[in-house]
Amino acid sequence: MAFDERDEELTFSKKMNAFLEKNRKVVLGISGALLLAVIAFVVVEVVLSKTATKNLAAVDALSFELTDGSGALEEAELASRRDSVLEKLVPYTKKGGVAGVRANMLAAEIEYQKKNYEEALGYWENAANKGKKAYTASLAYYNQGVCLEMLNRLDEAAEVYELASLDEEFLLRSHALFSYGRVLEATGKYADAVKAYQELNDEYPDESWTNLAKTRILELKIEGKVE
Repeated sequence: MAFDERDEELTFSKKMNAFLEKNRKVVLGISGALLLAVIAFVVVEVVLSKTATKNLAAVDALSFELTDGSGALEEAELASRRDSVLEKLVPYTKKGGVAGVRANMLAAEIEYQKKNYEEALGYWENAANKGKKAYTASLAYYNQGVCLEMLNRLDEAAEVYELASLDEEFLLRSHALFSYGRVLEATGKYADAVKAYQELNDEYPDESWTNLAKTRILELKIEGKVE
């Protein structure tokens, strides 16, 4: 007898219908479980979204509290306000997502203003780690470098300045490249410093940081530190 695909399809269809009829309760149970899982997922996503929005709004409110009318305040009043806002920020610095990043950035700025560079560094590290794929990561790396310089940890500063300089979209990239070269120079790595300065010259020929870089290359050559 010739093979007919329609016969096989019909046989398969009958078998499937028979299976579904026989195991109807099980199948309905599975479908119900899947439906419940989907509903639960949607509910969780909505709750998380609302929570994230609420957290971000709270951080924005604290940022406003810090700066509102600050120009008219005496230093003692400013210091008191910084301490108050910083204390309120702490729970949000432990959050994930945008709110966590923003909270750590704001806390870092406050600590830096208070000249608490080690604490500021920690918050900038948190901001970078919580937003590795965000545009704020490079800014966090750059400010880590600033804090590390204040702590005289120049080798570490060079590492994070380099990370910031690798982001071609970073608005402060030319400054990051110059800072990277400057710190390399300060640690005696003159040839590497010149490479950083030269990269700055190649990519941003018309910027003020490039003019400083050219001056540094010339002086290093005059001093015989590079060829």
